[in-house]
Amino acid sequence: MNGGLVGKGNLLKLFPNFEEDIGGNGIDLRVGTINHIVQNGAVMGCVDDEKYAPTYHQLTPKNDKYYELLSHNFYFVVVDREIYIPEGYCQTYLLRSTFARCGLILSSAVGDDGFKGTLMMALYNSSPQSIYIGKNERIIQALTWKTDNTSERYDGSYQNNKFYED
Repeated sequence: MNGGLVGKGNLLKLFPNFEEDIGGNGIDLRVGTINHIVQNGAVMGCVDDEKYAPTYHQLTPKNDKYYELLSHNFYFVVVDREIYIPEGYCQTYLLRSTFARCGLILSSAVGDDGFKGTLMMALYNSSPQSIYIGKNERIIQALTWKTDNTSERYDGSYQNNKFYED
C-alpha cells in the first residue's frame, strides 16, 4: 500500500475492534462520555510545555438516552473505546456532517503514529439552541493515512491516557 487515504479493506485489518463502524473511507467513532468544561477561572492551556487541563464535569445522559449540549458552551467528548494507531499511519478527525449542520464545532489534533489510548476531542455548540447527541452515537469520522515511515512513534503526555490519570 502506497501513501494516501486508507480504504475499508485495509482499515478492517488495521482496526478490527472497530469493524462495525468502518465505512468506505473511515472509521465512525462513537460517544463514550461527554464532559462539560467548567468556567471557574482556573488556569488551562500550556506554558513552557507544562499542560494545565480544564476543569470539567461528566454529563449524565438525559433519560439514559441522550446528552444535551447547551448553546454557546464548550465540551469534550471521550470516544467509547481505546484505539491504537499502528506504526506508519496517522489519523485526522472530522465531525459527522449531521452535527456540523446543527452548529457543532469539533476541535481536534492529528492522531499520531503509535498513539494508544482513548481519544478526547473538544466540541463547541455555536448554535443559538441546545444540540442533542444520542448515547453511543456516531459523532466523529477518523480518516487514516499511510505515512512515509520516517516519523517517530508517539510517546507524548496523552499516550495510554496518562495525562488525565495523573
